[in-house]
Amino acid sequence: MDAATNKQEEEEDIPFTDDDDVGEVLDVEEVEGAATTADYNNNTYKELTSKFTTEDSLDIDTLPKGIPDKFYILSHASMPSGGFSMSDIQHAFSPEEIQRLKLQPENVTVPAALILLFPDHFTTQTRARKESRKRKILLHKGALTDGKFDRDKLKIAKVGDRVVPGFILAVQARMEHNYSESANHHKEPPFHLPVVYEDDYFALVNKPEGIVVFGPKGGGYGRMTVKSCLPWVITPPKLGVVSVLRRPTPVHRIDRGTSGLLVVAKTKPAMVELSRMFKERKAKKTYTAIVNGDILEPKDTSISNEEAEKLGVCIGDDDDDDDDVESRKRKWQVIDNELEDQNAVTVWRRVKQYTGIENARNNTLSMVELKPKTGRYHQLRRHMAWTGNCPLLGDKTYDGGGPARLLRENGFYLCSNKIVIEHPFYNSSQGRSMWEKVKEVEIKKCNDHKENIRIAEESDGRVLVYAEIDLPSKFNE
Repeated sequence: MDAATNKQEEEEDIPFTDDDDVGEVLDVEEVEGAATTADYNNNTYKELTSKFTTEDSLDIDTLPKGIPDKFYILSHASMPSGGFSMSDIQHAFSPEEIQRLKLQPENVTVPAALILLFPDHFTTQTRARKESRKRKILLHKGALTDGKFDRDKLKIAKVGDRVVPGFILAVQARMEHNYSESANHHKEPPFHLPVVYEDDYFALVNKPEGIVVFGPKGGGYGRMTVKSCLPWVITPPKLGVVSVLRRPTPVHRIDRGTSGLLVVAKTKPAMVELSRMFKERKAKKTYTAIVNGDILEPKDTSISNEEAEKLGVCIGDDDDDDDDVESRKRKWQVIDNELEDQNAVTVWRRVKQYTGIENARNNTLSMVELKPKTGRYHQLRRHMAWTGNCPLLGDKTYDGGGPARLLRENGFYLCSNKIVIEHPFYNSSQGRSMWEKVKEVEIKKCNDHKENIRIAEESDGRVLVYAEIDLPSKFNE
């Protein structure tokens, strides 16, 4: 096997707590512009996108324009002509709050009015203030004119503004999105980041080897990160999609030296749902690696396709092609060895051997397919090196040195080349109705343009996205 051009970079210096090889799950609150877990978990999609709409997207031509441009009003309500009832105010606020905020039936603060007008959405003063400070609330001083907002009477509400009878509060959201307008994205990215699949809710990109997903806090990698590149390569959701992230955001990490599929969220609800899938190990990933040596496949650790599936890994249809009955029965190996006192399970099999390789163990290299059930720090690399006794080719951290040092110049050989994942929107309550409308188009789009990408509805009703990419050229050289 010849040398490839890319050289191994130093280990990523971002602290990983989990999943360096197999996709570290990001806490929802790590994502800039995202809502907190408490805001979104255990809610319906209606609640995830907006309490003011039951649709995943809206016809913006029917919505009043907000402030500034590209914002549209989703809902509005006016203070009653006679003011709020004192009993409602006393029910919603403590005596101390009523006194401190000087709340009266005909004169209240903007956050207090939000709580009284939209009690299902604005449940606390903190939430109402937060939404106001995010410029999501408009104040219209007076009644509508022929049912329309008067731009001269409309302003972005401030927390300290007072609301009196006849004033209208409106909730707005950004509906038009242009990622390239984001700060610090005035130049094209310095590396190529192919988009493998995308729709209005999430995307799959092919991360190159040697590129970090996120830079460390405080900077250090400049624009040489996947996150900084995404606004240039990801298409914004169509007009009217709500709860769109300010920037497309990865929902997990893979190691700097690993190439392959990375899952990216476009909307806040998709981010929460995708993060949940990774945390609960419902995203089924497959890696391909080349290891140094003739890796053994002991009979006492071999398992069948059925046993592998029971462990929770995805076994593709192509794994049933073997004509040998015994091979089908005992096709996989399982490593179940703890790492840092945590359960760590990897299902794997050998798919190819290369012989006559100078400086390799026993002059042999082996290509293996790896399906992690768990995600621990460097799990795949350590399982291959410590349990399989065949470290990844070029892995300077675990290859043990000696002759293996002469095989490091191309970096280590690990690629996340397959994934099966539930669609983060089409499996939700509102998403099901949308799926029925678009499934024929979506299925045809994948079939027409993406040979190894497909979206399908399974027999149990789940909508799954299947993706597979070609291995980097160095795997075949």
